[in-house]
Amino acid sequence: MPTTKPTTDTEAAAAQILLFPQALGRRENPGGPDSEDGRRVEGSRPASGRSVVLCGTYRKDPAGLRRTFDNLKDLGFSILSPSNTFVEAEENGFVYMRHESTQTPHQLENNHLDAIQRSDFVWFFAPGGYVGPTGALEVGFARANGIPVYSDTPLDDTVLKGFVMLVDSPLTVCDHFKSHRVPPPPPAVKTFQNYYRRVALERGYSNENAKDCLLLMLEEFGELARALRKRMHLVRHGKQIPNHESSELADVFIYVVHMANILKLDLSKAVQDKELLNIRKLINGK
Repeated sequence: MPTTKPTTDTEAAAAQILLFPQALGRRENPGGPDSEDGRRVEGSRPASGRSVVLCGTYRKDPAGLRRTFDNLKDLGFSILSPSNTFVEAEENGFVYMRHESTQTPHQLENNHLDAIQRSDFVWFFAPGGYVGPTGALEVGFARANGIPVYSDTPLDDTVLKGFVMLVDSPLTVCDHFKSHRVPPPPPAVKTFQNYYRRVALERGYSNENAKDCLLLMLEEFGELARALRKRMHLVRHGKQIPNHESSELADVFIYVVHMANILKLDLSKAVQDKELLNIRKLINGK
């Protein structure tokens, strides 16, 4: 699949309205979300501020793919990947877009998957309902990361069609976001939570109760505060201390996961539910 290109400083600073915290500094098209050469499209741009990745087959209908790409741009969506739809070459069924032939299919697909994680949603291009193996991978990847997938064409695959929301057009997706019908993605911590449940047993931590975990967690908060004090050069007495805030923050996170396991909570679902509550409060003005 095509890759994304580095964003400009102006695009990196562009404000984005998000339902759930996501990474900033997204790589977007060199000319911005308006057109490949940077020329702005006149008229209404209802999707301004929303980012999308265009997935699906890039071989079956190149002209249709180009129209879909241009339509997303004209509506104001920031297309994180592909960077363009000008086919430069094809090798063993893999399509290289312009400026991509110097990279391997593995590198390009990794970049494409990375763009999916940073996007607000995926638009799936499926002429005639076709879903290839790479497209199936991308739908599953988006699903696992809580990124919604939309299409205006019913998929042929019986299983995958249940993971792709059928809409009339990308404008419908705009309405979904504006009406808060797109739920925040659950944090991808379930795998790590299951991992640490096993690790706690192996390391002899499994018998700790909530009180034990809380005291240990508070100790790590203290070490994190000490590291931050070092960063801010707030030194009142004593010798200089090493700055390891990333390590201390990781310790805090591990204890949060450990506490969730002790309390038998699904941390990913708990965070998602809390953010849904925050959104309802925002809508209701409370």
